[in-house]
Amino acid sequence: MDILEFKLSGNTFGIPVDMVREIIPYQDTTPVPNSNTCVEGIFMPRDVIITAIDLSVYLKRDKTPGTGLFVITNYRNLDVAFHVEAALGIIRPEESEIASLDNTLGVDEAHIAKGVIRYGDHLTILLDFDKIIAQIQPDLLSEEEMAALLG
Repeated sequence: MDILEFKLSGNTFGIPVDMVREIIPYQDTTPVPNSNTCVEGIFMPRDVIITAIDLSVYLKRDKTPGTGLFVITNYRNLDVAFHVEAALGIIRPEESEIASLDNTLGVDEAHIAKGVIRYGDHLTILLDFDKIIAQIQPDLLSEEEMAALLG
């Protein structure tokens, strides 16, 4: 599995490359009234409306400054951009380098992390972006799908 590593709040996280549509420089967003607190707003590159999520706010860390990158994904025909500080590159970990979660992670991270990758001299938390999007936009899923995804 190819993983895009990125930096956020001084930590290294990962997303499967097959979920990434593109990576673009940060752009100003238009706030959406009454939206989830981690939704920065919307923006429209190339005539497509994209919802921007500050992943740092979702993970209960400091707000990401108005710089960095958007990692754009598409989930159930919804374009979602995750605001991150920097992309570090693509890694190809072996199965033996991906550890399951244990009680060393906080409850919030354990709930939305698929595992921890020991790659080289550092650790990368592999986030479950399906769960993250489903928690922010629960109306995208039926009750049964939500229960199955969130366990």
